[in-house]
Amino acid sequence: MAVRTLEDLKGSEYRTVDFYLSKSCNKSCHYCTAWTLQMRNLHVDMDFLQIILDGLSPYKTRICLLGGEPGLIKNLDEVIAEIKKHPNLVVQVLSNSLIRKFYPHILEDPEIIYIEHLILDFYEDKIEKLGNYEWFEPNDKNNYNLIIETPGYFAYRDKHDLSHIDHKNTEFKEYNSRSPDFFTDHELVQAPELDRRVCAKFPQVPVFDFEIKKIRHCSRKVINGSRQFDVTKENIDKMMNYQLFEFENYCKSCMDIIPKRPKMRRDEIIALVSKEKNLLDLMDAQ
Repeated sequence: MAVRTLEDLKGSEYRTVDFYLSKSCNKSCHYCTAWTLQMRNLHVDMDFLQIILDGLSPYKTRICLLGGEPGLIKNLDEVIAEIKKHPNLVVQVLSNSLIRKFYPHILEDPEIIYIEHLILDFYEDKIEKLGNYEWFEPNDKNNYNLIIETPGYFAYRDKHDLSHIDHKNTEFKEYNSRSPDFFTDHELVQAPELDRRVCAKFPQVPVFDFEIKKIRHCSRKVINGSRQFDVTKENIDKMMNYQLFEFENYCKSCMDIIPKRPKMRRDEIIALVSKEKNLLDLMDAQ
């Protein structure tokens, strides 16, 4: 299996899907809604996993293993081994650092993109961590820091030097509407309707939810009513060819920041849905 870095995947033909293996987590981040402190569903159903992998196998796909906290999953090694059998699939693990305790060998395998959300939040004069570890320095092991750009992050950075984390192995993520505080902390500007319609056809991250064994349309709406679909090969093919998802009511009112996708991907989606009169009108207007 070839080693692919985050930089390799940015702007590439790879699409991303989330695997919510379990919503169980050992932490309770204030800006996250996809978690529970109840320990449940900690063993992945391998038959269900195989259905998904067989469906995704023809498509170049980055699979993000998260939850919840994937470090709690009892058979995580088995899950990763199955994914790695498929040449078109890239495995990524997002952890609050618990992986270092239970699966430290993951950090030594460059075929696995390991992203660590180590920092709960920044405060004016302190940093609250989720684990007793140091940030990753620049490395070639495919290990990355993830920094959530909360209001506290900017307040801390105004007073303290954080230049030591400004390197190729640190990812910065915009604060988004999964946080209960988002709508009071931000001046909101809704993305243009065309962008929201393109996003609706294949959101930034659709979800395979292993707890309810369904496809969820949008990770941002997991708790607040994202539309659900049965996990079948037909539905996976439809999803990967932009034919499963539609512009839902929650898309109409969505205030999330919509990241730019590669022009090729955007143009591909627009071409496939160009028969929709509303979308053509929007294209003319913009």
